[in-house]
Amino acid sequence: MEAEKRKAEIRDRIHKQTEQGQKSAKDYFRPAKPTPSIYDSDLKRVAVYARVSTSSEEQISSIENQTLYYTKKIAETENWNLQDIYSDEGKSGTSLRKRDAFKRMMRDAKDQKMDLIICASISRFARNFSDCMTQIAALKTMHPAHPIGVYFETENIYTLNPSSQYSLDIQALLADWESGNKSRRMILSYDQRIMTGQYPVADLMGYRHTKDGQLVIEPEEAKTVRFIFLAFIQGYDYEQIAMILTQKKRSTLRGRQEWNGMMVANIMKNERRWGDLEARKSIVVDYKLGKVTKNNGNRCSAYVPEHHEAIVSPGIARAAHLVASSKKKCGVQDIVVIQQGALKGFVGIHPNWSGISVDSIHSLCLRAYLPEEVAKLNDIAEMRAGTKLEKPLRSEYLTISGTCFINQSSPVITISKNGIRFSKACHTRLDDCEHVELLYHPILQVVILRKSNRDASTAIHWENKDKICSSFSSRAFSGVIFEAMNWKWSCRYQCRGICRGEENAKFLIFELDESRILIRKNQYEQIEDRSMNLKCRLYRSKWVQSITVSDVMESGQVVENPMIGAIPSRNEVQRELDDLLMSM
Repeated sequence: MEAEKRKAEIRDRIHKQTEQGQKSAKDYFRPAKPTPSIYDSDLKRVAVYARVSTSSEEQISSIENQTLYYTKKIAETENWNLQDIYSDEGKSGTSLRKRDAFKRMMRDAKDQKMDLIICASISRFARNFSDCMTQIAALKTMHPAHPIGVYFETENIYTLNPSSQYSLDIQALLADWESGNKSRRMILSYDQRIMTGQYPVADLMGYRHTKDGQLVIEPEEAKTVRFIFLAFIQGYDYEQIAMILTQKKRSTLRGRQEWNGMMVANIMKNERRWGDLEARKSIVVDYKLGKVTKNNGNRCSAYVPEHHEAIVSPGIARAAHLVASSKKKCGVQDIVVIQQGALKGFVGIHPNWSGISVDSIHSLCLRAYLPEEVAKLNDIAEMRAGTKLEKPLRSEYLTISGTCFINQSSPVITISKNGIRFSKACHTRLDDCEHVELLYHPILQVVILRKSNRDASTAIHWENKDKICSSFSSRAFSGVIFEAMNWKWSCRYQCRGICRGEENAKFLIFELDESRILIRKNQYEQIEDRSMNLKCRLYRSKWVQSITVSDVMESGQVVENPMIGAIPSRNEVQRELDDLLMSM
């Protein structure tokens, strides 16, 4: 009974409270605002967002039609005023990264410059579900008292209408899925085209593509491309070439007349300039991020040599790449080989030239000899190395190395892995001439320094400002010598020179196998097991005595570098450069 009584009291209390609340609720009740609509009576500042994913004529026409349509629609709608039209042309909807107009619209929204945004469809607003929902939420919440809604006309969705949220989620997911599906279709299409030999081509500097997928040379732009390659192998750097092209007002592919070093370098990297074609060099790993990366076998590709007419030869292209890979980009220097006389087989090399190797120099030297001469030369080389003797020689017949006679008045060459240094005595012996030529015999391991004139293709200007010594940076040439002589890369080596000849026929001869290690200033170490036997020394003496004035004056013949192939000589390149500059 007690429990029933308590229940009755509770019921009576609740009824009394309810009656009192109903009497006062009318005084305090605030009804919710009507469901938001884009056509309510409030004055609205309306912005329009339009986007197309490519810059094709058809797509540009589409965005222009959207602009005209919404301009007219807003003008005809009561209480609507056009605030601005934001258009992104040729921008993917999978990312916000490059959509400058969209970013500007969001900044203006933050500054409360609009009340409503109209967009043709959700896919035009964003194809990335996360981006779409994040930006819509930001427009709602950046100013809670004044939220900004987006109206998608195709889907008839207004984002400030709570009942549209479910539809918005579904449509945004569909737009995201459609973008991913399109990406997969494009990858499959590209795979099929490569497998069937239908390689995608596009216009590039120097070429135009035809409807049937061919690349044809554009003559005026080809002049620019050829000038870039030839100037680079002649010794101009990227910025110097860019400055010349800018001064000449040469147009880029997009019509600009301002050049920079990066643009010049990129032109020389593209294999299509020398007639080859590489399909799918780069790929997009994630279509949402849109980040382009090198194709390291992640997807199928193709490399087609001699696909179309070349602007420059493969040899010129290889020469340019060798120069680009060297630390000191000083152009391609001619390589000459003396074809006759006592200096036959000597190779004239500019120390700065980077396109050489031990094998290539060895090959160039042997080409100057007949087969029977090559056999004899190899015998002499083995004899000089001490690996072949006609009969044993007693130890007392081994002569002392010439390095033992080096003093301050001796002409000395010092070779390190980075360069070559000639002593003051070298200048004195050669009458302080202004230009010299460096000759090297890779089998006899002999270096000759002779006088030269400035017009010679391998002439070296002998800098001698302090009248003490001359130094040349020659990493490639030094590398050849170090490798051929099996020298230690951490050491420097000195050789004594012997002066021969008279007046303009003077020359210095350095025996590389008679060298000493320079530890530090005035501290040396003799190389073990390098004493020359008597027969070798007699041969050398006889050979040196046989060198005549005509031999010393003999000019070398410019030859093809095995590492590059046939390219014009420096003089020929300079003449063509002059002609190109005149025609620009």
